[in-house]
Amino acid sequence: MGVLARSGFDRATVDEIVREAGFSKGAFYVHFETKEDLFWAMLEERISRQQEAFRQAVEHTHPLAENVQMILSGVFGLLRDDPLWGSLYAEFAAHASRNEKVRQRLAAMYERWRELIVDILSASRDAGRIRKDIDLQFAATLLIATVEGSIMQSHLAPETVRLEAMLEPLTLTLSAWLAPD
Repeated sequence: MGVLARSGFDRATVDEIVREAGFSKGAFYVHFETKEDLFWAMLEERISRQQEAFRQAVEHTHPLAENVQMILSGVFGLLRDDPLWGSLYAEFAAHASRNEKVRQRLAAMYERWRELIVDILSASRDAGRIRKDIDLQFAATLLIATVEGSIMQSHLAPETVRLEAMLEPLTLTLSAWLAPD
């Protein structure tokens, strides 16, 4: 993953990727046809872990702020555990903006993430834990944008934007907005 983040998705070669990973080119092609396929496999694995963090947060009937904090902590923790991911993801998003097929697939991935969040928010609303007048699609989009923007800012200015420091204010802001009157 390091070579993709350092060299950029478009410039990194399969030779560089396998050399850094300690695998043969043949082993790479047994599992992946292209480096895009490698990225999609890595992304799907991360999405699965993020979705699990979201599910764990809502499986419990904690107060709203605690659930929001658990969700944010889970997602931010994945980044903390793998700091190169944000750079690699930004690089791939730029690649997607130049490739319509990749852009559509990435947009579909975001839609699945949004649907999961809407399901979670809907269950919370039905349980009386969030406002009834919240547009759930908008709230899910806002949550994704908040997380993605926070991650991007932490990569661009790591000395001033620390995810750990953002956790409490983001939790309070989102919880206050979602909380029933």
